[in-house]
Amino acid sequence: MTLKPTLSLLVSLLVLGACGQPARKPAAACYGVLETSTKATTVQTASGPVAGYIDDGVYIYKGIPYARAGRFQPAVDPEPWTEVRSSRAYGPTCPQDRRTGWYSDAQAFSMHWDDGFPDEDCLRVNVWTGGIDDGGKRPVMVWLHGGGFRAGSGQELISYDGTNLARDHGVVVVTLNHRLNVLGFLDLSAYGAKYAHSGNLGMLDIVKALEWVRDNIARFGGDPANVTVFGQSGGGGKVSTLMAMPSAKGLFSKAIVESGSITELAVPKYSRRVGAATVQNLGLNPSRIDDIADVPYETLLEAYNEALRTVCEEARQDGVFPENVLSALLFGQVPVVDGEIIPAQPGTAEALTLSKEVPTIIGTTYHEFTRDREDPIFKPLAVKQATDRTSNGCAPVYFYRFVWASPVLDGALGSTHCIEIPFVFDNVLLHRTFTGGGDEAVELGHRVSRLWTSFARTGKPESEGIPEWEPWPHTMVLDVQSTLK
Repeated sequence: MTLKPTLSLLVSLLVLGACGQPARKPAAACYGVLETSTKATTVQTASGPVAGYIDDGVYIYKGIPYARAGRFQPAVDPEPWTEVRSSRAYGPTCPQDRRTGWYSDAQAFSMHWDDGFPDEDCLRVNVWTGGIDDGGKRPVMVWLHGGGFRAGSGQELISYDGTNLARDHGVVVVTLNHRLNVLGFLDLSAYGAKYAHSGNLGMLDIVKALEWVRDNIARFGGDPANVTVFGQSGGGGKVSTLMAMPSAKGLFSKAIVESGSITELAVPKYSRRVGAATVQNLGLNPSRIDDIADVPYETLLEAYNEALRTVCEEARQDGVFPENVLSALLFGQVPVVDGEIIPAQPGTAEALTLSKEVPTIIGTTYHEFTRDREDPIFKPLAVKQATDRTSNGCAPVYFYRFVWASPVLDGALGSTHCIEIPFVFDNVLLHRTFTGGGDEAVELGHRVSRLWTSFARTGKPESEGIPEWEPWPHTMVLDVQSTLK
């Protein structure tokens, strides 16, 4: 019997064959059409017009300035512009240390880092949306990157790409860069009013970015009254800190903390010691403190790192070293409770009052950094944060444990730190060097991303294939077969 191939069958075979054979790959069939028309993509922001590109129906804008700042000074509005600004490539990232992971082939392969190019003029946002100037009221999700408070960027992982969330889940995704390490968190407040807020500049940058979202996101099809901040690791710590900042109140309505719960930040006694030790290491004195603005970045960072080591040892000798391991690792490298920008520690009733009406998702992965056993560092802090919020009458807390283990590198990664990110962004295939990209993983990605985006839309995480998620003290165990415990 001879079958006559239909036109649709032939097209299907050609497409499948082409996508499986990179040498003969029709772009439209495998990737969709890329449109770079300035006219079709121009959006008028408060500072000036920007043009991006359209990838398979998603409007994408990269490297838009949301602010500018002098070294160790609070950010202000960017200089306005009148000509259309091309915003199609990521802007500069904040200068930082070299990654130790660069020198590990296995880490470099699985994480697939993109660290861009550094420049102190790094205050940029990136936007993914399904439409512009269309009156859309899409939920907005603002991603805060990991790397503690000293490293990372809004582009460092391929997982951060917002295309799938914008196209398939109807949300507007925003990622951003802000000042880090010595540039964002060196406490020079002892040297006069000019430097009063220098210990919290990185967090103030994020507040400035959220103000940009409030003032501009409607033009990108988003709802400025429905903003969710979410972040992982250091990004989760930034979300935790934002909830304790009066200046951030009202700029977001929901929050997600992934493997980054922080209830305790620096105090001036030690943050000022780090500042003074850094100044001393640079050979400066109070009368010449303004010269610090001209010190080469590498010299500045070296002086800061040495100061951190010195003051950390002083804290040990004082007998008041932070009681939990994560706080010890971050010692001197976090925002400071200065009584103004951050009035109280994030875990206190005073701070929790600021975000009382904000529903949250809080959780961790199973292994984090301990492959052969359950993680002992991040989970207790996440439990404490969830318990504190619940006992203080805050909005519902939805708690999770991500236990799915990656098959990559013979299973060496396990349910490692960062592993949930490709699933949250529905980028399991895009970041398959980390996930393996199998069918079960892809389906789990669809389900987890639906949980996160439904939460952004309504304040309640729901997804087909996932049990009904009840608030803390229940825990959603996220895996191929997810369960509520």
